Amino acid sequence: MVGWEEWSMMAKRLLIVYNLDHPWVRSVALEHVPEEFELRFPDDAIESLLPKADFLVSGRVLPEWVPLLKNCRLVQKFGVGLDTVDVEGLRRAGIPLATSPTLTPEGVAEHTLMLILALWRQLIPIHLGVREGGFDVFGCREDIHLLHGKRVGIVGLGRIGRKVARLLHAFEVDTLYSDPLRPPPELEWELGLQAVSFDEIITCSDVVTVHTPLTAETRRLFGAAEFARMKPGALFINTCRGDTYDLDALHRALASGHLGGAGLDVFHPEPPPPEHPLLRLPNVVLTPHNASGTVERHHAIAREHFINCQRVLAGEVPLHLVEG
Repeated sequence: MVGWEEWSMMAKRLLIVYNLDHPWVRSVALEHVPEEFELRFPDDAIESLLPKADFLVSGRVLPEWVPLLKNCRLVQKFGVGLDTVDVEGLRRAGIPLATSPTLTPEGVAEHTLMLILALWRQLIPIHLGVREGGFDVFGCREDIHLLHGKRVGIVGLGRIGRKVARLLHAFEVDTLYSDPLRPPPELEWELGLQAVSFDEIITCSDVVTVHTPLTAETRRLFGAAEFARMKPGALFINTCRGDTYDLDALHRALASGHLGGAGLDVFHPEPPPPEHPLLRLPNVVLTPHNASGTVERHHAIAREHFINCQRVLAGEVPLHLVEG
C-alpha cells in the first residue's frame, strides 16, 4: 500500500505525455526520465491525457490537439521535421516548441552513403546470390561502379546536406549543391563544394541526393519532368520527406531504364502501398523512414527531452527551440 508521504511525492510529479508507441523507444525513455516526472504513454486515448500534460513529446501535433494542451509548458518534437506539427497553432497558444536534431545529421548522412554504395556496388543482389548458394565472382560486375570520381548533386545543404558532403569528400567525388542559402566560403573550399542551379544538379549529376525540408516550394520537387532530365543511369536518393517526389513518376523512370537506381527512406504515403510496382523493382533499395534511427541518437535525444523539460521549469530557454 502506498503511504501518504510517497503518494504526496507522486502527486507532485509533473506529467510528460510521451506519444511514441514502440516498446524499445519507450524503454529508452524510461531509462532516462528523472524522478520528478511521471511518464505516460498513450495508446488509444491521447486526447484524454493532453489536458493533464505538463509536457508533450510527440512526432506529430494535430491542430485539434492544441486547444487540449491547457497546461502544457513545452511541446518537444520527436525528430526535426515540422510538417507534421501545427506550428502556428502552438505559437498562437503560446506553447514553446523544440526539436530533436542531436545526432540526426550523422545518422541520415551515414544512411545516405549506405544507400548510394549499396546501389553502385549491387550489394543486395550479390548478397542474395551468395545466400542462395551462388558464388559468381564475376557476376554483376558489368553493373558495379565506383563512387570515386563521380559527380554527386546535393539538393538542400542544411545540417544533413553538409554532413553528407563531408562524408562524400573522402570518396574524392565532384560535389555540386543547390540551396538558396550558401555556406561560408571556407566550407565550400574545404569540401570542394560547387554551388549550381537546381537544373544543373539534375542534368549533370551521377547521383542526386535530396535533403530539403518539406515546404510549399519543395513539395513534389521531383516529378516526371525532373526525372526525365536527369542523367541516364543516374541514382536518385531521398532520405528527407516522401512528398518531395512523385512515387509513380519515379517508378516509370526506373522501370524504363532511364534511371540506374533509387535509394529511398521516405515515401508518400507512408507506408507505401504494398502493391506499388516500385517496391518490386530490382534496382531500388528501400528502408522504412529510419535513416536517423540509431541507438546512440535515441539515447541522446531521450536525455535532451528531459533536460529541456527541466530547463523550462528553471525558466531557461529550451535547447533547439523553434523561433518565431
